[in-house]
Amino acid sequence: MNRSGKRSSLLKPRLIPIIAAWLLSPTVFGAEPSDSLPADVLKLLHRQYTLPGQETRYLSGSVDLNGDHRPELIIHVVGPMACGTGGCPTWVFTPKGNRYSQVASISVTNPPIRAAASISKGWRSLIVHIGGGGAKPADIELSFNGRSYPSNPTVSGKHIKTATLKNSDIVIAEFSDFNAAKPIPEATGTAKAAAETPSFDCSKATTKTEQLICGDAALARLDRDLASAYNRSRQQWPAETQHSERQSQLDWISERNACASSTHAQDCIKSSYQRRLIELQIRGGALEAPTPVSYQCKEQEGQPFWASFYNQTEPRSVVLTFGNLQTIAFAVPSGSGAHYGNQNVDFWEHHGEATVTWNGKSFTCQAH
Repeated sequence: MNRSGKRSSLLKPRLIPIIAAWLLSPTVFGAEPSDSLPADVLKLLHRQYTLPGQETRYLSGSVDLNGDHRPELIIHVVGPMACGTGGCPTWVFTPKGNRYSQVASISVTNPPIRAAASISKGWRSLIVHIGGGGAKPADIELSFNGRSYPSNPTVSGKHIKTATLKNSDIVIAEFSDFNAAKPIPEATGTAKAAAETPSFDCSKATTKTEQLICGDAALARLDRDLASAYNRSRQQWPAETQHSERQSQLDWISERNACASSTHAQDCIKSSYQRRLIELQIRGGALEAPTPVSYQCKEQEGQPFWASFYNQTEPRSVVLTFGNLQTIAFAVPSGSGAHYGNQNVDFWEHHGEATVTWNGKSFTCQAH
């Protein structure tokens, strides 16, 4: 049932990340180069985007945006761990003394990336191309607001408008071959050490769950992966969903932290992270969407029922759509057939017949 199709756009997003301290305030990076990247910029890229078996690459350029005769560093990241259906992230850094400061992280962008002729708050505007993920192709001008550039060029706002390309300068050119981008260098020194820690500061870990994560390299990587997945997804979501996304994340953190009191706490934490990552990947369109299976349900003939099976996830998962309701369920052990569940839904499928319990109401369905 795992027939590949277009990237998933099945679920409306309701997520928010574990927010690390280094994402909440301007970050300063060391200027020591490593394969043409400052060491702490490399550290950030490893924390955000690297995962075994998933290659991440980057394109870079430099241009003086603020008129101080010292060029800013522009990095466009490409690869499955960085990009969504609408595009990939672009980062802006500015030199300060012998260090670099993070100015902006701009989601769902595509090259060419340009520096515009217009100036706002003493900084040249940036022009990025958008398209894909439902967005109409366009060149968008992002003006500086005194602190940063807008984080999502697909959302209307005071500092976002259709671009005029006249007298603009190309900083990162359009490209069509993934291999034309540079591989992110292997982590060494402080970057390697950072790659072995979670997204939060372990010296400030207060809960037993956080302490368990800090003491387990595999859990620390899952935490980084989740923070990275959210950071790629959240900037694509409209402002009106932010409150519900924040509440969903708070609910998940409570669920994760409750694992500390379970008999097998580390296994519980691992499972919690895996399921949350799958939600992010499916909702953010990072996974190829399988062709959904249609069911006819007894006494529910007026309600369409669909199941999209994601056999490539760990654990396996399914997106269930019942009328205007939708949920993600995860594989649970079964003697026969395919059994999936979450706190509200139980779905058991065997030879085309499914038994479904949804919010306490049970019915049987036949694939057709």
